[in-house]
Amino acid sequence: MASSIGGFVGSGLLTSLRTFRASNAMTAFNNWHASAMGHRAFGLKEDDLIPDEGPLIQEALRRLSPAEREARLFRFRRAFALSTSQTELELQDQIPASQDTPYLRPLIDIVEAEIATKENFDLLTTIPEQLKRRNRST
Repeated sequence: MASSIGGFVGSGLLTSLRTFRASNAMTAFNNWHASAMGHRAFGLKEDDLIPDEGPLIQEALRRLSPAEREARLFRFRRAFALSTSQTELELQDQIPASQDTPYLRPLIDIVEAEIATKENFDLLTTIPEQLKRRNRST
C-alpha cells in the first residue's frame, strides 16, 4: 500500500534512502567531503562554519555554555591567525573527525522547535477539548 510521507510515495523508497544515508559508503564520502572542505586544517569544527547572522542562530549561540563559547572563540581566533599567516595546523593538531561533533545544531533544532510551538500556540483561537480534559480546565 503506497502512502505519501514527506512528498515521497511509498515507504520502501524512504527506507531505501535512510539505509543509503546510513551506509558505510555514504559515511566514508561524508568524512572525505568534510576533510576536503579544509576547516579542520584550521582547527575549526563543522558547526563553526554556520553563519551567525539572524535571530535563530543568535539565540542558539546565546544558549551555549560559557566553556563552549570560549572554545568557539579560541577556534575562530586561531583560524584567523593561521589564515593571515597562510599556514595550516600540524596534522596532529588538526581536529579529527571523531571530535568534530555538532555542538550548535542541536541548539538550533531546539530553538526552531520552540519557535514552531509558539507560532502554533499563537494561531489557536479556542482551547482544544483534549487540552481542556488534560488540564482539567473549564
